[in-house]
Amino acid sequence: MKTMNFSFDHPVAVKIFFTCESEPAMETQIKSYRSDQNGELTIPLKGMASGLWNALVEWSYDGRDFCMERKFKIKPEKAQAIKS
Repeated sequence: MKTMNFSFDHPVAVKIFFTCESEPAMETQIKSYRSDQNGELTIPLKGMASGLWNALVEWSYDGRDFCMERKFKIKPEKAQAIKS
């Protein structure tokens, strides 16, 4: 399964804005996630359209707001051959 991984120095709750740059008419998807206790966060990308994407990640820690941006590409699923 396709995933996106983040590693923080502490546990966090994040909000991610997913924008498909290949399909500008597609509505931005906003999702919330929590890391594990070690700050590790794995985001499943299953069900997202193939193409170029931008992920804007926002979180707060110790009274401060943070954000980062990550661009990524989801390749089209390969068709599975049907055995007869």
